[in-house]
Amino acid sequence: MSRERRGEWQDWPFEPLAVLRALNGHGVEYVLIGGVAAVLQGSPLPTYDIDITPAPGARNRARLLAALADLDGTALTDPDGEQSDVSFYTPFGHVDVHHRPAGFTSYTELRRGSRPIQLEPNLMVHASSLRDIIRSRLALGDDRQLPALEAALELDGSTRPT
Repeated sequence: MSRERRGEWQDWPFEPLAVLRALNGHGVEYVLIGGVAAVLQGSPLPTYDIDITPAPGARNRARLLAALADLDGTALTDPDGEQSDVSFYTPFGHVDVHHRPAGFTSYTELRRGSRPIQLEPNLMVHASSLRDIIRSRLALGDDRQLPALEAALELDGSTRPT
């Protein structure tokens, strides 16, 4: 398989619940970030992959890699230690692992602002708040999604971060 995403986004597999079940089944500690986290909180933006930030540590990394192996995950980028971002292809969708998302200095800081969301009786995820998603987008200098994210914030009754 090519080490990059193939074809158009609409041809990519996308079954995020299967990925989230595997992560939780292996006891991976993580925060769901990016588009899926935003959609779970009312954003109308389409999303085509799963972005997570795992908690640091060798044990959590081993659980993450075991979950990705169970999903038949293939690394699309070369991991360069625990601090580098890496993308995986699975038959259930692309999974991007961001060890330090833009705008945050630590996993602890990101987790503190996350929201627990119950997806199924035995599946709860911690999702980055809409404010924190906006914060990360602004830190990247990427404002393409801001109008939709801000609309979701308004529906949620929150305000834009300063």
